[in-house]
Amino acid sequence: MSQITMLSLDEKNLISELDRAGYKKMGILVRSATTHEEAIKILKNEQIDIIVMNMDHSKVEVSESAKRVKQHEEWSAIPIVLTSVQSSAKVKQLARKSGADLFVEQPLPRDYFIEKLKSILDHKTRGQQRVSGSIAVSFSWRGSNYTCDVGDLSLTGLLLSTDLNIPAGEAIEMQINLGASNKPVKVTGEVVRQVLADKRRHGAEDGGIGIRFQKFKADGQQRIESWVARTSDSSNKMAYYL
Repeated sequence: MSQITMLSLDEKNLISELDRAGYKKMGILVRSATTHEEAIKILKNEQIDIIVMNMDHSKVEVSESAKRVKQHEEWSAIPIVLTSVQSSAKVKQLARKSGADLFVEQPLPRDYFIEKLKSILDHKTRGQQRVSGSIAVSFSWRGSNYTCDVGDLSLTGLLLSTDLNIPAGEAIEMQINLGASNKPVKVTGEVVRQVLADKRRHGAEDGGIGIRFQKFKADGQQRIESWVARTSDSSNKMAYYL
């Protein structure tokens, strides 16, 4: 991956020159903001690849700031990483509800943290082959059982080809049938968005529901990773479930 431009929303006016040089050496150019307004100004004027926000900021409600960025169509696809020295279930839940793509407990060694950032960008830009009809998902919702085709599958989630109006935030227990495999992958996912037909510029040919994976059972995650590795197509970029 080429140089990454990271927007950092933190309480410090500027990261130290030593930190800045360290990030640059590892391929990350840092743009700093101390308020939500400053962050928005940078987003409007620069090409940002990833956003990192410190939830311990004493003057900014960072979870709300992240939510507002995610709700803006122009920036909704930019991965947001929230960090905190706290790791309670309440903090993690707040990060998830804000729409963040990743929560990272600090402090972390800078090189390890950067690897996490690069990893989420790799997942974000990983292409998925159109697999509608070859993979099916079975699940229950509000007392009824459904089986739907999968529009796209990645390491982080999938796009269900369905007209069901399942609201964002709903947890879905799914069984994913990977082609000829006799053993379905069992995973809990969270509905994160509806993909409408008028979003075809993102690659969607039909409507659907974007679901982000939350928890796998047994070896489900490894089997998904193996499937994506075999069927990925670098010409497509899907982000319906991020």
